[in-house]
Amino acid sequence: MKRIIPCVSITLALILAGFFVPVLGVAGLILCPVPLAVLGCLDGKKRMSIAELMIEFTVFILFSPSMAVYFLVGCAPVSAMIYFVSREDVKGAKKFTGPESLLICAGASIIFKIILLAVFYFFTGQNILFPNSAQMASVMQELYGDNPELQQAALQVAAVFPYLTPTLLTVYAGFEALINYLLCGIYVKKFSPEAKSFPPPLPEFKTWRFPKSLLIVGVSSFAVSFFVDSENWFDGAVFLMNLEIVINVFMFIQGLAMIFWIMDGFKLKRLAKIFAVLILMIPFFWAWIIVIGMSDMILNLRERIKFKENDNK
Repeated sequence: MKRIIPCVSITLALILAGFFVPVLGVAGLILCPVPLAVLGCLDGKKRMSIAELMIEFTVFILFSPSMAVYFLVGCAPVSAMIYFVSREDVKGAKKFTGPESLLICAGASIIFKIILLAVFYFFTGQNILFPNSAQMASVMQELYGDNPELQQAALQVAAVFPYLTPTLLTVYAGFEALINYLLCGIYVKKFSPEAKSFPPPLPEFKTWRFPKSLLIVGVSSFAVSFFVDSENWFDGAVFLMNLEIVINVFMFIQGLAMIFWIMDGFKLKRLAKIFAVLILMIPFFWAWIIVIGMSDMILNLRERIKFKENDNK
């Protein structure tokens, strides 16, 4: 029980932060699966299951059934999948690579987030990712009540968000899987070398790249969108919009990896890298990061650029 109680306590704290602390809300919900995943790697499936049952019971009794459902369907499966790809106790089973493991965890996270969204929609009739039109109008009135033109513009932008549900769900679930996978791997490897199982390591971020087929799909969807009449084929227009955004996210990640590869090639000091990352957080540079990712996809820049005294192929 020495690890179960801390696991339950930390998870409950993250859940409460996620639901009741606005500033920490997203971070708390994203990090909920970490303690269970770590416990599974350290002590195995049985104790991980006991901890999950204790968390579910506590949340259901002391807080609300909806919070318990959110954790059961939205968070716990991520912990379970990280443990699943980490275990080595199945005879004859193939050991997954790091990228394969992350892909499995991200896929499971996306599937269970869709199930969670469907469950809440079935019982409430609302998309839990976005407030309804009346709530949105009330928020905009409070924020921009003294500027009707700005209020109307904000309402028009907000009206598009529900149609981006597939994209936002995919990006959120993938990011959640990545963060939990990385944190679980770092903790288990650094602090508990005696663990029963370890998440397969991921390659260095600077080496990350995606297949060129993603670029082909992105360019094709962008070209087709010019010929789509959103009034006559609204669903098609929404699909293309979501597809383009998802492809841009992959290009953005590859662009960041390319930038880290360049910084490593120039042997920048840690402080300089931190400063560069802070600059890259400015939205003005995001479009250029996507362009860099596209260029690397097309030209294989990491195969062409050479650095003195450091071949970074």
